[in-house]
Parts: sequence; C-alpha cells; structure tokens
Amino acid sequence: MRFVLRADASQSIGAGHVMRSSAIAEELITRGEEVFFVGQISDLPWVEERIASLGFAGIFNKSMDFISRVESDVLLLDSYICAINDPFINPENWLHIVAIVDELTPNFPCTLRIHPGLDSEWTGNSAIPILSGPKYIPFRSSLSRNIYTGRDQKQVLKIAVVAGGSDPHGLVNEIAKILSAMSEQFEVYLFSSSSIDTVFDSRFFHVEVGPRLDEVTNDVDLVLTTASTSSLEFIARGLCVGIVCAVNNQEQYYISLSQLDVAAPLGFRNTENNWDLDKQKISLLINSSKLRENLTARASGLIDFNGASRIVDAIINL
Repeated sequence: MRFVLRADASQSIGAGHVMRSSAIAEELITRGEEVFFVGQISDLPWVEERIASLGFAGIFNKSMDFISRVESDVLLLDSYICAINDPFINPENWLHIVAIVDELTPNFPCTLRIHPGLDSEWTGNSAIPILSGPKYIPFRSSLSRNIYTGRDQKQVLKIAVVAGGSDPHGLVNEIAKILSAMSEQFEVYLFSSSSIDTVFDSRFFHVEVGPRLDEVTNDVDLVLTTASTSSLEFIARGLCVGIVCAVNNQEQYYISLSQLDVAAPLGFRNTENNWDLDKQKISLLINSSKLRENLTARASGLIDFNGASRIVDAIINL
C-alpha cells in the first residue's frame, strides 16, 4: 500500500490539521511505508520545515498533480475546507479513505474515521466505523522524549503562552496584557508567529512559534494555551495547563478537559470577538503551586504517546 496525507495549514486556518495528521504519517514513514503529502502550507515556515524533513516520498501543493492508484493507495484526510464533491477524494480513486474528524469536519465518504479527542464514546453524525478517545491521539515522535519532570531550586515561575500555530485572534497578546498588570516575579515566554503589539517589561520574552517550542516548554511550570491539539500535547508531557476556547472547534476539548479537571478553564472569545478571560483564575494558577500540582496529578496517565502507532495498526489492517 501507499499512503497519501491530504491537509492544509495557514495563518487563517492554523496548523492543527497538518500537525496531528503528520504524526500519523511520521509513524508510517518510520515503519518503512511509502507516504506522500498533498496540501498547501502558507506563511508557516516551521510547518513547511516539518513536512520537508519527515521523509515523504513526494510533496504536492496541488491535488491535481498527484495521480492515485485505486488498487493500492490509502488517503488520510484531515480538513474542514476540502469539498465533499472534490474529485480528489472520490472513493473510486482510493483503496481506502481514512478521515480525521471532529464536530466541524464535513461528512466525508470514508472507510474509517479517527476522532483524536478525550471522549471514547464520541461518534459524530455518521455510521462509519470510528476510533475515538485518548488512545487515538497522535503526537509527533519527538514529544515522547521530553516529558516534564520538574525543575530543581526554581528561582521564579516559568510560564509559556501559546495559541496554536498561528494565533489568528491575538490571544497571546491578550494574556500578556493580563500578566503584565500583575506584580509577581515570573518569566513569560510568548509564542507567536505574529508581532506582539505591546512593549512588555523584562519578565517577557517573545519567541517565534516553531522548533524552539518543545525546548523552551520542557521545564515550564505553567502553560496558558488554546483548547486545541496543542493543549493535549502539553498535558501528555505532564505540564500544568490553563485553557482558553478561541474558536468553535475547540469547544469540545474545553468542556472535556474542564470536566475532567485536568486543565484550568480560563475563558473564551465571545460572539463579539472579544476575550472574556478569568483574571482571578489566571492569578490563582500563578500563585498556587498546590493547584498546579493537583491538575498535573489528575492528568497523569490520561494520554500516552502511542496514539499514532495504534492508528497506523488500524489503518494497515483495513
């Protein structure tokens, strides 16, 4: 069999589709399978670098440039914007189609669906077989080697603020404003691919989203982030996480993580596109080591690093 990953990434749609599905492609490539990438990546050089470095047999920006083999090719599809009637995803062109799905994913024709969420009972609105729950959350292989074990003799609290791959709604800057008004001593690492529009004091450091994310967050005490795939990565690594719901497709993670009490819910972007953030809860996360310890203790073991392997096993056995 050959395997074809179809996903896109940009400043407007974010990097989530490419990052989570590329973890599955990475596992396939590690096993010696022939894997191709089809999709457009715009203005996110670190995502382009990841795709270029994984070892794909071919990379195609336009779907029309890739010719599938119906007798051998399996399509791995992760998209909100791909049309159901797109000729590229016509089932007649593929041996199998595997779709990565959530509440906003179109009802693509497929053989198998993967729902990388926390609800093992989630089925969506389709009768197509599905693998769902914490056992089927794919992470890139490098994360399993960077599990947080704490820092000794900490001088100040170390905080990372991350809003996915592109931060299109300016959450990083909004949280930074809240933190800058606090008198506590801490180090804050602001991860954003766009410029920060306010000059903050010496406690703040602006870091481009990209390869340094894993390195810098390896020993942070607290991560403030969106309720997206990235929040699950931080939780799996054993980090204390506060989450914000920035867009509709993050609502399920926001609710599930909050109900499980493994991440602190901090607010959301309201219908007027303004932020409604809980400043008191943010302050409590910063000042209460007990709260942070309780969150990480409850999250321990919830998500492991074998999701991509389990997914690939299921795909190969179709």
